[in-house]
Amino acid sequence: MNGHLRERPLAELIREINAAKLSGALRIVRERVQAVVYAEAGEIVFARSNLRVHRLAVCLHRWGVLAEDKLSTHVTEYMSDTEASAALVAAGALTKDALSKLQARQATDVLRPLLLWTEGDWSFDPRARLVEDTRCKLEVQQLLLEAARQLPAEYVAARLDADAEIISPVAEPPAKVQLQPLEGFVLSRVESPSALGELLAISGLPEAQARQSIYALALGGFLARAGWSTVLAPSPPASSGTAGAATPPTSPAVVAKKDEPETVAAKAGAPPEPRAEIDALFALVYDADHYRILGLERDAGTSEIKRSYYALAKRFHPDRFQRDADASLRTQIEAAFMKITQAYETLGEARARSAYDLKLGTQIGVPGASQSSGQANATTNLSRDQRAAESFTQGLAALKQNNLSSAVALLGEATRLVPQQPRYHAFYGSALARDVRTRHQAEAALQTAIKLDGNDPAYHVMLSDLLRALGQTLRAERALERALALDPNHDAARRQLDQLRKTKKK
Repeated sequence: MNGHLRERPLAELIREINAAKLSGALRIVRERVQAVVYAEAGEIVFARSNLRVHRLAVCLHRWGVLAEDKLSTHVTEYMSDTEASAALVAAGALTKDALSKLQARQATDVLRPLLLWTEGDWSFDPRARLVEDTRCKLEVQQLLLEAARQLPAEYVAARLDADAEIISPVAEPPAKVQLQPLEGFVLSRVESPSALGELLAISGLPEAQARQSIYALALGGFLARAGWSTVLAPSPPASSGTAGAATPPTSPAVVAKKDEPETVAAKAGAPPEPRAEIDALFALVYDADHYRILGLERDAGTSEIKRSYYALAKRFHPDRFQRDADASLRTQIEAAFMKITQAYETLGEARARSAYDLKLGTQIGVPGASQSSGQANATTNLSRDQRAAESFTQGLAALKQNNLSSAVALLGEATRLVPQQPRYHAFYGSALARDVRTRHQAEAALQTAIKLDGNDPAYHVMLSDLLRALGQTLRAERALERALALDPNHDAARRQLDQLRKTKKK
């Protein structure tokens, strides 16, 4: 079995190996570079290339694991990686456990660039096996997801080009894979099997970005594609929890987890009333910290945080209530749902969570302690408006000091406490905009500020700054035009608009 990478990238070949639980050697060749990826029962166990930079001794020196004089004492230039490994363990320079981890890092370094190749040839030999004992545990799904993010947009569009193709959520998404906020947002829109074209339309994102996120989620094992084709096996068996291998559920009930929030009506089999669900959303985010919003204990792990967020997103995403709420109520729903997203973004990122935990402990007077909202309020003796204003002031100070994680946590807290204050959303969006990973969440925050107060030209200028950073110059220009319509003498808006138009003429 063989082919060209432009027709079938390595990431899709690995996904198929995983889905079909294949064993063998997958060889990749481009000009003088050759590499081989070994699989056993669907797991990628090792990868090597003929490049000197990927030799074990060179890697150890580059990583600073062993000093050059110590390496040269035990390893000669003409040793193979197998011989070098044995020599280092025999000499006591490395333990077997440490060597295994380093070999996994070595294999990962080999795979990363290969996953981005769109030119070259591949061949698969199901009879080949890895002879030496260098089997490693690799985080393959994370690698596939990272590769999909970096592949050229036009290449991804060619790989995911059938708008009628059905995309479905999977029953057991990977627990250890880190999603970017934009990917989490797109995933929250996939509540049941839907056509790709429909998902692109409701995502609210530029088509290329939405398509790339969906492709990445499918490769990473968070979504199932009906259009995956096979070239290595005639019919790969479905396998829950593996990259792209889960059987598409026939109904949303199949996707539900035991610990997902559900109403009494849902347990009885009847869909809950929209108004009751909206009230439940407002009750969930009212006067509660991030942990209580997500229904978590303070020691919750990353997988628990993800699982809770996905369950809440499926239940409370604003798109579910489009037909049941007027414009005013939809704004409140979007603001309420943003609190769930803020909770997930804060607790899902180590530094932001640490800053939030510190702040939460300070608020209640006992570092690291967990108390109810009523207890916290009694201790601080501040109203919601006062606490929001304090968080906002501290957040602005953190933003000026370029302490981004603290700024995001504090400004996000201000929007949670007083969601009707547009200024809080605007500066929260400004903080999010400084990190490339959260710029699309920044747009949602800025749009909320504009919905709450569309007559402040400063918010439109802030939105324009973000849109320019995203490369959306036409939308940025329109935002500046709206700012000038509100205040024709707004110097910053006039200056930026002139600059944009000069750039366009060039």
